[in-house]
Amino acid sequence: MAPILQRFVNRVFSLNVDWKFGILKCEIMILYPTDSRTSPGRTPNEASMFELVMVGWREWVGIPELDEGPLLAKMDTGAWSSTLHASDIEIIESDLESRVRFRLGDESDWIERPVFGWRRIRDTGGHETLRPVIRTTLEMAGIDFDIELCLKDRSLMRHRLILGRRFLRGNFCVHPGRECIHPNNRTAPRISIGIETV
Repeated sequence: MAPILQRFVNRVFSLNVDWKFGILKCEIMILYPTDSRTSPGRTPNEASMFELVMVGWREWVGIPELDEGPLLAKMDTGAWSSTLHASDIEIIESDLESRVRFRLGDESDWIERPVFGWRRIRDTGGHETLRPVIRTTLEMAGIDFDIELCLKDRSLMRHRLILGRRFLRGNFCVHPGRECIHPNNRTAPRISIGIETV
């Protein structure tokens, strides 16, 4: 039996609160659980509101174009970009396009991908580095996403892949008290979503 994805729809309410200095106007957002991306019985306005998939603070994901097995990724809401562990990173310059060559592990095969761009990243210690960016497909929660990944040696880190706010925003609600909500096997049917580049 296919797992039911826990989804949420957000609704924004405006409130006017009377207090001793006047009327305070504010907005609050409430997440309501739903069963699917198009729950029946909603009005057209409700149906057009965006829904979020709940994920734990870390989840099993797949990057089938780079690695066959599942990968445990951390949802890092403190980071803007998503970063994948890569070792022995080499940039290959040519007249047509720049390419990056790397390994996902010490004993793994070489992978070569086009360089989509470069991103300046500041780590927790305040040090800035310029990292190559590649585009690939990421599978999570039964959905295929087009994602941009920075490459960096994360061999000293606990998680080989971190997913930042740029990827998580507008698609996911992160539950900090849960992990591995979604299965690590490939589910069917699948939904493909292209992530906008900013």
